[in-house]
Amino acid sequence: MVKEKEINGKKYYQCEACLFFYETEKLAQDCEDFCNKHHACSTEITKHAIKIKEDIAKIK
Repeated sequence: MVKEKEINGKKYYQCEACLFFYETEKLAQDCEDFCNKHHACSTEITKHAIKIKEDIAKIK
């Protein structure tokens, strides 16, 4: 199950397997499903991952 994070008033969704963030819940869920099934990331999915500029440790 993906995690929903709110950062600076905007919602982001995190794959709990690889910890990448996405702007949509569907992309995060697709990523998590792929990661769990293949024990690896899909470059086709992770190319949509976004960078969070804040310190990730603060939002965990």
